[in-house]
Amino acid sequence: MASPLLEKLHRPGPKRILALDGGGIRGVLTLGFLEKMEEILRKQHNNPDLLLCDYFDLIGGTSTGSIIAAGLAMGMSAAELKKAYFELGNIIFGKKKNMLNYLSKSEKYDAKPLTDALRSFYGDVVLGDQEKIKTGLCVVTKRADTFSTWPIINHPDGKYYEENKDFPLWQVVRASTAAPTYFLPLVLEVGPDEKGVFIDGGVSMANNPSLQLFLIATLKGFPFHWKMGPDDLLLASVGTGNLSKTYRNQNFSRTSLLTWAALLPEIFMHDTNHFNQLILQMMSNSPTAIRIDSEIGDLHHDSLNGQHALSYLRYNVDMNQHFLETLGLNYSVKEVIDLCAMDNAKNIAKLAEIGELSSEKLIAPDHFPEQFNLNRKAKDHILRITQSKKWDLPFEKVVKKEIPVQAVQINEPFEVETIEGILHAKAGDYLMRGVRGEYYAIDQDIFKQTYEKY
Repeated sequence: MASPLLEKLHRPGPKRILALDGGGIRGVLTLGFLEKMEEILRKQHNNPDLLLCDYFDLIGGTSTGSIIAAGLAMGMSAAELKKAYFELGNIIFGKKKNMLNYLSKSEKYDAKPLTDALRSFYGDVVLGDQEKIKTGLCVVTKRADTFSTWPIINHPDGKYYEENKDFPLWQVVRASTAAPTYFLPLVLEVGPDEKGVFIDGGVSMANNPSLQLFLIATLKGFPFHWKMGPDDLLLASVGTGNLSKTYRNQNFSRTSLLTWAALLPEIFMHDTNHFNQLILQMMSNSPTAIRIDSEIGDLHHDSLNGQHALSYLRYNVDMNQHFLETLGLNYSVKEVIDLCAMDNAKNIAKLAEIGELSSEKLIAPDHFPEQFNLNRKAKDHILRITQSKKWDLPFEKVVKKEIPVQAVQINEPFEVETIEGILHAKAGDYLMRGVRGEYYAIDQDIFKQTYEKY
């Protein structure tokens, strides 16, 4: 008998994905959006106890987003996670090493408080616990020794599920949060006589894991195989704030190596967000689409092969004076830049307020349409026959009825326009006219084996 988790992942009907960005302490911004999302969904479902793990079929995150994603997948509410986040943030980023230690040992913080906090937070839950983890979960990690991005999933049919299912959840999340220069890498046994060196999943194109999660949900190599379409797949993505700052040219002529080191994570995060946003807006029906740049706009008139592959929502905060003023908040440029630090625990309360106010401004109930409501009756399941699978069904041998069609042999190369496209025929092949007057071509050898004069 299939577990409730496996039944949920394979249940027919629309599917919903939640993707959570990395961003250090700025993850508390995310929780403001998640609280608002939870409030809207509870009203829509007339259920004050509804949790995001009930609504979303797959929740994934990178780095700080993985901490939140794992908590949500275990059945925590956004409010519970926010309370815990305040405590975790102060523990994890509470005390820096002195400068001499930092420069000599390369990491800014002792990893022990982070490890102890995660171990306490998730307890003895393992990745393959199909009772305590109530929905699909993906933790995005990065292997430093192979340069490969590793999305670790809890789907029981996954290719590497058996090898990964006994990983303690805290350890999987720790692997995703081992940010270079902030914490030491984590070494995990990933196979017989093989160890992997893991660093923060944000050191990849999946710091914003939206596109990665879309691929996991739809590609044949992964076990989900969810149907694409704007009424079949909803992806909600939440960021940790976007630093909207333009630097003057002359600033870079005096930029030190340490300043560059501090800038690079923000530059990488900006690029991965931009790439994800561009691709997903092009592929989707999105009520939250933004202007990508002055050349391509918001991609409203673009699509992938004339069709939309999903419905897509993206929520993020532009961390600049102008946007914050629209929320009624007045910060100087210096204060805004300080708020964007990924490791300043003193900013937690301010960031939480920005997340709450932004969610009121940016999230609307109609972003979560009726076709994705849990109470909506699912469409009847339709059997889909694929060419790549051998179908073990009780086939019987049959023969065609005699259906009179017309044929003429053409002694020169010719082409036939059909609704499937252009058929190319060689000299000597037959032009056929079917019972409805439609034309098609048949190879002369096949014609001789199949047809006889009527």
